Amino acid sequence: MYRVCGIVYYADDDGGKHFVCRFIDKAGGVWFHDGAKYKDQVVYYDNVVNFPPKKLQTVDKYGMKMVIYTRL
Repeated sequence: MYRVCGIVYYADDDGGKHFVCRFIDKAGGVWFHDGAKYKDQVVYYDNVVNFPPKKLQTVDKYGMKMVIYTRL
């Protein structure tokens, strides 16, 4: 059995090419990281149970490019 533990997002626009990501911790907490915007800080959003699946597919202008799983 596996669970999602991370999602990588990508955007290619006038501002250039850039990746951001979300981490999902063992308790279901969803964390966001954008190194260009927040440097070394991660931002807590909410628990994954409060995220409809469609909401996890994008972050602002960024589209989902990779999903990372871990074995339970």
